[in-house]
Amino acid sequence: MDEIRYIPTIEDTATRQMAIDEAILRCYDKGLSPPTLRFFKFSPSAITMGYAQDVDDVIDTQRCNELEIPYVRRVSGGGTVYHDLQGEITYSIVTDKISGNIEESFHHLLKPIIDTLRDYDLDAVFKPYNDVLVNRKKISGSAQRRARKGMLQHGTLMYATDLSTLASILKLDEEKLRAKGAKSFFDLVTTMEDELGWKPEPDELIDAMKVEYERHLGLPLREGELNEKELEMVNKLERKYASEEWTYERKC
Repeated sequence: MDEIRYIPTIEDTATRQMAIDEAILRCYDKGLSPPTLRFFKFSPSAITMGYAQDVDDVIDTQRCNELEIPYVRRVSGGGTVYHDLQGEITYSIVTDKISGNIEESFHHLLKPIIDTLRDYDLDAVFKPYNDVLVNRKKISGSAQRRARKGMLQHGTLMYATDLSTLASILKLDEEKLRAKGAKSFFDLVTTMEDELGWKPEPDELIDAMKVEYERHLGLPLREGELNEKELEMVNKLERKYASEEWTYERKC
């Protein structure tokens, strides 16, 4: 491995974005894709759920329908995420599986995001096993999917996410909130805008994260695009992510 392919920002539906991530991982495992980093946005704004989550346990589907916010199951683990088109950036990296402790692998691939936040004078810290906190509040979360050879890690950076919309969609467990010492959901999450008092420009954020990933990984980023085999697989996988069988029953 002497370089990382960088795919410029893609703005597309949740079904398409999740299909792209899985296709790159599958192709990487077959030797058909290079190690890849990308940042992307969900259009329209959407909810993604972790592979093992039950839809009706974690989100208010009626509220999602009222707000016209689609919801999709990821191939990775982790929890529920609101991908706000106007306030959230998702990153994705596919590379060789990192040996050792899974927590350490999350931390390794989150360091560039932590350093980007610190570049903005925010005191970002890693919280095991897959979160980044600022002022003890979550500002970024990540999830993984591991294959035979490669692994996918993708996650969020909430630079100006509409947390009120997120709170209205999530089915919150008040007992769990209290156990964490929180009076409300808003005691546990934050955004860059809330912490800085101003809204960062997403393109500038992406440029900053590119620099940090290149520095941290010690490999140059070379701009590229999805290849023919990946696009072929994306088109097949997109049908899976759009199906109720996958969203509700994990069947594909």
